[in-house]
Amino acid sequence: MTDTRTTYRSVFASRGYPALYGGTALNMTASSLQVLAFSVAVYDSTRSPAWSSIAFAAGFLPQVIGGAVLPSLADRVPARLLLPVGAVVRLVSAALLASGALGLGGGLAVVAVAAVLQPLFGAGQSALVSRLLDGDRYVLGRSLFTVTSMVAQLVGIAVGGATLQALGPAPALLIAAGMQLVSAVVFAVGLPSLPVVRVDRPRWHPAETLHGYRAVLRVPVLRGLLLLWWTPLGLFVGAESLAVAYAGALRADGWTTALLIGATPAGALLGEVLVGRLCLPSTRERLVLPLLLLVGVGLLPLALTPPPLVAAALLLVAAVGLAYELGRQQVFRDALPVGGEAVGFGLLGVGMMTGQGVGPLLAGPLGSALGVGPAMAVCGLLVLGSAVLLRRVAVGAGDREPAATVGA
Repeated sequence: MTDTRTTYRSVFASRGYPALYGGTALNMTASSLQVLAFSVAVYDSTRSPAWSSIAFAAGFLPQVIGGAVLPSLADRVPARLLLPVGAVVRLVSAALLASGALGLGGGLAVVAVAAVLQPLFGAGQSALVSRLLDGDRYVLGRSLFTVTSMVAQLVGIAVGGATLQALGPAPALLIAAGMQLVSAVVFAVGLPSLPVVRVDRPRWHPAETLHGYRAVLRVPVLRGLLLLWWTPLGLFVGAESLAVAYAGALRADGWTTALLIGATPAGALLGEVLVGRLCLPSTRERLVLPLLLLVGVGLLPLALTPPPLVAAALLLVAAVGLAYELGRQQVFRDALPVGGEAVGFGLLGVGMMTGQGVGPLLAGPLGSALGVGPAMAVCGLLVLGSAVLLRRVAVGAGDREPAATVGA
Protein backbone atom coordinates (compact mmCIF):
# COMPACT_ATOMS: atom_id res chain seq x y z
CA MET A 1 0.00 0.00 0.00
CA THR A 2 1.40 3.41 -0.98
CA ASP A 3 1.72 5.73 2.00
CA THR A 4 0.53 8.93 0.33
CA ARG A 5 -2.32 11.20 1.32
CA THR A 6 -5.26 10.98 -1.05
CA THR A 7 -7.29 14.05 -2.01
CA TYR A 8 -11.02 14.41 -2.50
CA ARG A 9 -10.27 15.64 -6.02
CA SER A 10 -8.61 12.34 -6.95
CA VAL A 11 -11.58 10.41 -5.53
CA PHE A 12 -14.09 12.41 -7.57
CA ALA A 13 -11.92 12.06 -10.66
CA SER A 14 -12.67 8.32 -10.66
CA ARG A 15 -15.06 7.31 -13.41
CA GLY A 16 -18.57 6.82 -12.06
CA TYR A 17 -17.88 7.97 -8.51
CA PRO A 18 -19.45 11.47 -8.85
CA ALA A 19 -22.75 9.92 -9.99
CA LEU A 20 -22.63 7.27 -7.28
CA TYR A 21 -21.93 9.88 -4.63
CA GLY A 22 -24.50 12.38 -5.89
CA GLY A 23 -27.29 9.84 -6.26
CA THR A 24 -26.55 8.32 -2.86
CA ALA A 25 -26.45 11.72 -1.14
CA LEU A 26 -29.86 12.52 -2.63
CA ASN A 27 -31.48 9.26 -1.50
CA MET A 28 -29.93 9.51 1.98
CA THR A 29 -31.41 12.98 2.43
CA ALA A 30 -34.74 11.90 0.99
CA SER A 31 -34.87 8.84 3.27
CA SER A 32 -34.22 10.97 6.35
CA LEU A 33 -36.96 13.37 5.27
CA GLN A 34 -39.36 10.48 4.62
CA VAL A 35 -38.80 8.88 8.04
CA LEU A 36 -39.43 12.20 9.79
CA ALA A 37 -42.52 13.07 7.74
CA PHE A 38 -44.08 9.63 8.13
CA SER A 39 -43.49 9.62 11.89
CA VAL A 40 -45.17 13.02 12.18
CA ALA A 41 -48.06 11.89 9.97
CA VAL A 42 -48.62 8.84 12.19
CA TYR A 43 -48.52 10.96 15.33
CA ASP A 44 -50.94 13.49 13.83
CA SER A 45 -53.41 10.72 13.05
CA THR A 46 -53.04 8.70 16.28
CA ARG A 47 -51.75 11.26 18.84
CA SER A 48 -49.76 8.29 20.15
CA PRO A 49 -46.00 8.55 20.85
CA ALA A 50 -45.84 4.74 20.79
CA TRP A 51 -47.21 4.50 17.26
CA SER A 52 -44.94 7.34 16.13
CA SER A 53 -41.89 5.49 17.43
CA ILE A 54 -43.09 2.29 15.74
CA ALA A 55 -43.36 4.23 12.48
CA PHE A 56 -39.76 5.39 12.94
CA ALA A 57 -38.51 1.87 13.71
CA ALA A 58 -40.39 0.36 10.75
CA GLY A 59 -37.83 1.92 8.43
CA PHE A 60 -34.90 0.22 10.15
CA LEU A 61 -35.67 -3.05 11.96
CA PRO A 62 -36.92 -4.97 8.87
CA GLN A 63 -33.52 -4.34 7.28
CA VAL A 64 -32.13 -7.11 9.48
CA ILE A 65 -34.47 -9.58 7.73
CA GLY A 66 -33.49 -8.42 4.27
CA GLY A 67 -29.84 -8.42 5.24
CA ALA A 68 -30.00 -12.12 6.07
CA VAL A 69 -31.12 -13.04 2.55
CA LEU A 70 -30.62 -10.43 -0.16
CA PRO A 71 -27.01 -9.08 -0.31
CA SER A 72 -25.70 -12.02 -2.38
CA LEU A 73 -28.17 -11.02 -5.11
CA ALA A 74 -26.28 -7.73 -5.45
CA ASP A 75 -23.25 -9.68 -6.70
CA ARG A 76 -25.37 -10.92 -9.63
CA VAL A 77 -27.09 -7.71 -10.76
CA PRO A 78 -25.18 -4.86 -12.46
CA ALA A 79 -25.08 -1.80 -10.22
CA ARG A 80 -26.26 0.44 -13.06
CA LEU A 81 -29.56 -1.46 -12.96
CA LEU A 82 -29.75 -2.23 -9.25
CA LEU A 83 -29.22 1.26 -7.83
CA PRO A 84 -31.83 3.05 -10.00
CA VAL A 85 -34.33 0.32 -9.07
CA GLY A 86 -33.59 0.98 -5.40
CA ALA A 87 -34.29 4.70 -5.85
CA VAL A 88 -37.56 3.89 -7.66
CA VAL A 89 -38.65 1.58 -4.81
CA ARG A 90 -38.09 4.42 -2.32
CA LEU A 91 -39.86 6.85 -4.67
CA VAL A 92 -42.95 4.61 -4.85
CA SER A 93 -43.05 4.12 -1.08
CA ALA A 94 -42.87 7.88 -0.45
CA ALA A 95 -45.56 8.59 -3.04
CA LEU A 96 -47.89 5.94 -1.57
CA LEU A 97 -47.44 7.38 1.91
CA ALA A 98 -48.10 10.89 0.61
CA SER A 99 -51.40 9.76 -0.90
CA GLY A 100 -52.84 9.13 2.57
CA ALA A 101 -54.96 6.29 1.20
CA LEU A 102 -53.21 3.40 2.92
CA GLY A 103 -54.19 3.94 6.53
CA LEU A 104 -51.87 3.24 9.44
CA GLY A 105 -51.44 -0.48 8.79
CA GLY A 106 -50.90 -0.05 5.07
CA GLY A 107 -48.39 2.74 5.58
CA LEU A 108 -46.38 0.67 8.05
CA ALA A 109 -46.42 -2.26 5.62
CA VAL A 110 -45.11 -0.13 2.75
CA VAL A 111 -42.31 1.26 4.91
CA ALA A 112 -41.40 -2.23 6.16
CA VAL A 113 -41.28 -3.72 2.64
CA ALA A 114 -39.01 -0.93 1.41
CA ALA A 115 -36.78 -1.45 4.48
CA VAL A 116 -36.50 -5.20 3.84
CA LEU A 117 -35.15 -4.45 0.35
CA GLN A 118 -32.72 -1.75 1.50
CA PRO A 119 -29.79 -4.11 2.36
CA LEU A 120 -29.80 -5.32 -1.25
CA PHE A 121 -29.33 -1.81 -2.59
CA GLY A 122 -26.88 -0.86 0.17
CA ALA A 123 -24.73 -3.91 -0.52
CA GLY A 124 -24.70 -3.06 -4.23
CA GLN A 125 -23.59 0.49 -3.50
CA SER A 126 -20.78 -0.62 -1.17
CA ALA A 127 -19.55 -3.22 -3.65
CA LEU A 128 -19.54 -0.63 -6.44
CA VAL A 129 -17.39 1.74 -4.36
CA SER A 130 -14.83 -1.06 -3.95
CA ARG A 131 -14.74 -1.54 -7.73
CA LEU A 132 -14.52 2.13 -8.67
CA LEU A 133 -11.78 3.07 -6.19
CA ASP A 134 -8.50 1.45 -5.23
CA GLY A 135 -5.91 1.88 -2.49
CA ASP A 136 -6.31 4.88 -0.25
CA ARG A 137 -8.87 6.43 -2.61
CA TYR A 138 -11.20 3.63 -1.52
CA VAL A 139 -10.74 4.50 2.16
CA LEU A 140 -11.40 8.19 1.56
CA GLY A 141 -14.30 7.44 -0.78
CA ARG A 142 -15.95 5.22 1.85
CA SER A 143 -15.33 7.89 4.47
CA LEU A 144 -17.15 10.42 2.30
CA PHE A 145 -20.27 8.27 2.39
CA THR A 146 -20.12 8.15 6.20
CA VAL A 147 -19.76 11.92 6.37
CA THR A 148 -22.54 12.41 3.84
CA SER A 149 -24.86 10.12 5.78
CA MET A 150 -24.50 12.33 8.85
CA VAL A 151 -24.95 15.55 6.90
CA ALA A 152 -27.92 14.06 5.03
CA GLN A 153 -29.66 13.25 8.29
CA LEU A 154 -29.27 16.86 9.44
CA VAL A 155 -30.36 18.30 6.07
CA GLY A 156 -33.31 15.93 5.84
CA ILE A 157 -34.45 16.90 9.31
CA ALA A 158 -33.99 20.62 8.57
CA VAL A 159 -35.86 20.46 5.25
CA GLY A 160 -38.49 18.25 6.80
CA GLY A 161 -38.96 20.54 9.76
CA ALA A 162 -39.43 23.57 7.54
CA THR A 163 -41.77 21.75 5.14
CA LEU A 164 -43.80 20.16 7.92
CA GLN A 165 -44.19 23.53 9.62
CA ALA A 166 -45.31 25.26 6.42
CA LEU A 167 -47.22 22.57 4.49
CA GLY A 168 -47.63 19.36 6.48
CA PRO A 169 -46.45 15.74 6.09
CA ALA A 170 -47.85 14.94 2.62
CA PRO A 171 -45.90 17.67 0.75
CA ALA A 172 -42.75 16.65 2.64
CA LEU A 173 -43.24 13.07 1.45
CA LEU A 174 -43.73 14.29 -2.12
CA ILE A 175 -40.48 16.23 -1.90
CA ALA A 176 -38.77 13.01 -0.76
CA ALA A 177 -40.28 11.17 -3.74
CA GLY A 178 -39.03 13.87 -6.12
CA MET A 179 -35.51 13.61 -4.70
CA GLN A 180 -35.56 9.85 -5.23
CA LEU A 181 -36.63 10.40 -8.84
CA VAL A 182 -33.62 12.65 -9.42
CA SER A 183 -31.43 10.07 -7.69
CA ALA A 184 -32.66 7.32 -10.01
CA VAL A 185 -31.87 9.45 -13.08
CA VAL A 186 -28.37 10.29 -11.78
CA PHE A 187 -27.64 6.60 -11.21
CA ALA A 188 -29.02 5.51 -14.57
CA VAL A 189 -27.15 8.16 -16.56
CA GLY A 190 -23.91 8.51 -14.62
CA LEU A 191 -22.92 5.03 -13.43
CA PRO A 192 -20.58 2.99 -15.63
CA SER A 193 -21.79 -0.24 -17.15
CA LEU A 194 -19.74 -2.86 -15.30
CA PRO A 195 -20.33 -6.60 -15.65
CA VAL A 196 -20.85 -8.78 -12.60
CA VAL A 197 -17.52 -10.15 -11.35
CA ARG A 198 -18.40 -13.78 -10.82
CA VAL A 199 -21.42 -16.05 -10.63
CA ASP A 200 -20.75 -19.61 -9.47
CA ARG A 201 -24.35 -20.80 -9.59
CA PRO A 202 -26.71 -20.44 -12.57
CA ARG A 203 -29.63 -19.39 -10.36
CA TRP A 204 -29.81 -17.30 -7.24
CA HIS A 205 -31.17 -18.90 -4.07
CA PRO A 206 -32.02 -17.10 -0.80
CA ALA A 207 -29.66 -19.43 1.11
CA GLU A 208 -26.78 -18.12 -1.01
CA THR A 209 -26.38 -15.11 1.28
CA LEU A 210 -26.05 -17.27 4.39
CA HIS A 211 -23.52 -19.50 2.62
CA GLY A 212 -21.55 -16.39 1.73
CA TYR A 213 -21.74 -15.12 5.30
CA ARG A 214 -20.32 -18.42 6.57
CA ALA A 215 -17.46 -18.20 4.07
CA VAL A 216 -16.65 -14.66 5.23
CA LEU A 217 -16.82 -15.58 8.91
CA ARG A 218 -14.44 -18.51 8.41
CA VAL A 219 -11.63 -16.04 7.58
CA PRO A 220 -10.09 -14.94 10.91
CA VAL A 221 -9.10 -11.44 9.76
CA LEU A 222 -12.59 -10.72 8.42
CA ARG A 223 -14.26 -12.15 11.52
CA GLY A 224 -12.05 -10.04 13.77
CA LEU A 225 -12.67 -6.85 11.78
CA LEU A 226 -16.42 -7.37 11.87
CA LEU A 227 -16.33 -7.72 15.66
CA LEU A 228 -14.09 -4.64 15.85
CA TRP A 229 -16.72 -2.58 14.03
CA TRP A 230 -19.87 -4.12 15.48
CA THR A 231 -19.14 -4.31 19.20
CA PRO A 232 -17.76 -0.89 20.20
CA LEU A 233 -20.21 0.92 17.93
CA GLY A 234 -23.20 -0.91 19.40
CA LEU A 235 -22.04 -0.07 22.93
CA PHE A 236 -21.47 3.57 22.04
CA VAL A 237 -24.92 3.84 20.46
CA GLY A 238 -26.29 2.44 23.73
CA ALA A 239 -24.75 5.40 25.56
CA GLU A 240 -25.92 7.81 22.85
CA SER A 241 -29.50 6.54 23.18
CA LEU A 242 -29.57 7.86 26.76
CA ALA A 243 -28.79 11.47 25.75
CA VAL A 244 -32.44 12.60 25.86
CA ALA A 245 -32.95 10.93 29.23
CA TYR A 246 -29.76 12.59 30.48
CA ALA A 247 -31.07 16.00 29.45
CA GLY A 248 -34.43 15.27 31.05
CA ALA A 249 -32.86 14.15 34.32
CA LEU A 250 -30.99 17.46 34.56
CA ARG A 251 -34.00 19.48 33.37
CA ALA A 252 -32.11 20.89 30.40
CA ASP A 253 -33.88 23.31 28.07
CA GLY A 254 -34.65 22.56 24.44
CA TRP A 255 -31.48 24.08 23.01
CA THR A 256 -29.25 22.21 25.44
CA THR A 257 -31.07 18.98 24.70
CA ALA A 258 -30.49 19.57 21.00
CA LEU A 259 -26.77 20.08 21.68
CA LEU A 260 -26.64 16.78 23.55
CA ILE A 261 -28.35 14.94 20.71
CA GLY A 262 -26.26 16.64 18.03
CA ALA A 263 -22.92 16.12 19.79
CA THR A 264 -22.50 12.56 18.55
CA PRO A 265 -23.01 13.13 14.79
CA ALA A 266 -20.94 16.32 15.03
CA GLY A 267 -18.05 14.49 16.71
CA ALA A 268 -18.24 11.57 14.29
CA LEU A 269 -18.26 13.98 11.35
CA LEU A 270 -15.21 15.80 12.75
CA GLY A 271 -13.33 12.55 13.27
CA GLU A 272 -14.08 11.27 9.76
CA VAL A 273 -12.83 14.50 8.17
CA LEU A 274 -9.70 14.84 10.31
CA VAL A 275 -8.61 11.22 10.17
CA GLY A 276 -9.85 10.50 6.66
CA ARG A 277 -8.52 13.59 4.94
CA LEU A 278 -5.49 14.75 6.94
CA CYS A 279 -3.83 11.47 7.97
CA LEU A 280 -1.58 9.24 5.90
CA PRO A 281 -2.73 5.63 5.49
CA SER A 282 0.00 4.39 7.84
CA THR A 283 -1.05 6.97 10.43
CA ARG A 284 -4.67 5.84 10.24
CA GLU A 285 -3.57 2.28 10.90
CA ARG A 286 -1.57 3.33 13.97
CA LEU A 287 -4.50 5.38 15.26
CA VAL A 288 -7.04 2.51 15.28
CA LEU A 289 -6.40 1.45 18.88
CA PRO A 290 -5.89 4.99 20.34
CA LEU A 291 -9.10 6.22 18.72
CA LEU A 292 -11.01 3.18 19.93
CA LEU A 293 -9.77 3.84 23.46
CA LEU A 294 -10.90 7.46 23.08
CA VAL A 295 -14.46 6.24 22.46
CA GLY A 296 -14.52 4.49 25.82
CA VAL A 297 -12.50 7.00 27.84
CA GLY A 298 -14.64 9.90 26.64
CA LEU A 299 -17.72 8.33 28.23
CA LEU A 300 -16.20 7.57 31.66
CA PRO A 301 -16.57 11.07 33.22
CA LEU A 302 -20.34 10.86 32.62
CA ALA A 303 -20.43 8.66 35.74
CA LEU A 304 -20.22 11.93 37.70
CA THR A 305 -23.29 13.33 35.87
CA PRO A 306 -21.68 16.62 34.81
CA PRO A 307 -23.76 19.58 33.54
CA PRO A 308 -25.40 19.01 30.14
CA LEU A 309 -22.96 21.21 28.20
CA VAL A 310 -20.00 19.31 29.64
CA ALA A 311 -21.75 16.03 28.83
CA ALA A 312 -22.26 17.23 25.24
CA ALA A 313 -18.54 18.00 24.97
CA LEU A 314 -17.67 14.53 26.30
CA LEU A 315 -20.00 12.85 23.80
CA LEU A 316 -18.47 14.89 20.98
CA VAL A 317 -14.92 13.87 21.98
CA ALA A 318 -15.90 10.22 22.33
CA ALA A 319 -17.61 10.28 18.92
CA VAL A 320 -14.43 11.60 17.28
CA GLY A 321 -12.91 8.24 18.21
CA LEU A 322 -15.41 6.42 15.99
CA ALA A 323 -13.08 7.26 13.11
CA TYR A 324 -11.02 4.26 14.28
CA GLU A 325 -12.82 2.22 11.62
CA LEU A 326 -11.03 4.07 8.81
CA GLY A 327 -7.68 2.45 9.57
CA ARG A 328 -8.88 -1.07 8.76
CA GLN A 329 -11.25 -0.54 5.83
CA GLN A 330 -8.76 -1.34 3.10
CA VAL A 331 -7.68 -4.55 4.83
CA PHE A 332 -11.33 -5.63 5.01
CA ARG A 333 -11.96 -4.86 1.35
CA ASP A 334 -8.80 -6.66 0.21
CA ALA A 335 -9.61 -9.78 2.26
CA LEU A 336 -13.09 -10.24 0.76
CA PRO A 337 -13.50 -13.03 -1.80
CA VAL A 338 -13.67 -12.00 -5.44
CA GLY A 339 -17.31 -11.92 -6.50
CA GLY A 340 -18.51 -11.84 -2.90
CA GLU A 341 -17.91 -8.20 -2.08
CA ALA A 342 -21.62 -7.41 -1.73
CA VAL A 343 -22.08 -10.35 0.65
CA GLY A 344 -19.21 -9.11 2.83
CA PHE A 345 -20.51 -5.56 2.96
CA GLY A 346 -24.02 -6.88 3.52
CA LEU A 347 -22.84 -8.84 6.56
CA LEU A 348 -21.05 -5.74 7.85
CA GLY A 349 -24.26 -3.70 7.52
CA VAL A 350 -26.50 -6.31 9.12
CA GLY A 351 -24.19 -6.61 12.12
CA MET A 352 -23.98 -2.84 12.55
CA MET A 353 -27.77 -2.48 12.42
CA THR A 354 -28.18 -5.30 14.92
CA GLY A 355 -25.57 -3.85 17.25
CA GLN A 356 -27.17 -0.43 17.12
CA GLY A 357 -30.46 -2.05 18.12
CA VAL A 358 -29.04 -4.22 20.90
CA GLY A 359 -26.92 -1.44 22.45
CA PRO A 360 -29.89 0.73 23.47
CA LEU A 361 -31.75 -2.34 24.74
CA LEU A 362 -28.88 -2.96 27.14
CA ALA A 363 -28.34 0.68 28.05
CA GLY A 364 -31.99 1.39 28.90
CA PRO A 365 -32.25 -1.03 31.85
CA LEU A 366 -28.80 0.09 33.03
CA GLY A 367 -30.04 3.68 33.05
CA SER A 368 -33.04 2.71 35.14
CA ALA A 369 -30.93 0.74 37.61
CA LEU A 370 -27.83 2.94 37.94
CA GLY A 371 -28.89 6.38 36.73
CA VAL A 372 -28.35 7.76 33.23
CA GLY A 373 -24.83 9.17 33.61
CA PRO A 374 -23.39 6.08 35.33
CA ALA A 375 -25.03 3.83 32.71
CA MET A 376 -23.36 5.81 29.92
CA ALA A 377 -20.04 5.41 31.75
CA VAL A 378 -20.61 1.64 31.98
CA CYS A 379 -21.03 1.60 28.21
CA GLY A 380 -17.65 3.33 28.03
CA LEU A 381 -16.10 0.68 30.28
CA LEU A 382 -17.51 -2.04 28.03
CA VAL A 383 -16.02 -0.28 24.99
CA LEU A 384 -12.63 -0.33 26.71
CA GLY A 385 -13.10 -4.01 27.52
CA SER A 386 -13.88 -4.79 23.89
CA ALA A 387 -10.78 -2.81 22.85
CA VAL A 388 -8.62 -5.02 25.08
CA LEU A 389 -10.19 -8.20 23.73
CA LEU A 390 -9.85 -7.03 20.11
CA ARG A 391 -6.42 -5.45 20.49
CA ARG A 392 -4.71 -7.85 18.06
CA VAL A 393 -7.25 -7.01 15.37
CA ALA A 394 -6.94 -3.28 16.05
CA VAL A 395 -3.15 -3.29 15.63
CA GLY A 396 -3.23 -5.49 12.53
CA ALA A 397 -1.99 -8.83 13.86
CA GLY A 398 -3.10 -11.63 11.55
CA ASP A 399 -3.81 -9.47 8.49
CA ARG A 400 -2.14 -12.01 6.20
CA GLU A 401 -4.80 -14.68 6.67
CA PRO A 402 -5.98 -16.31 3.40
CA ALA A 403 -9.09 -14.95 1.68
CA ALA A 404 -12.45 -16.67 1.73
CA THR A 405 -14.07 -18.50 -1.13
CA VAL A 406 -17.70 -17.80 -1.95
CA GLY A 407 -19.90 -20.82 -1.56
CA ALA A 408 -17.22 -22.81 0.25
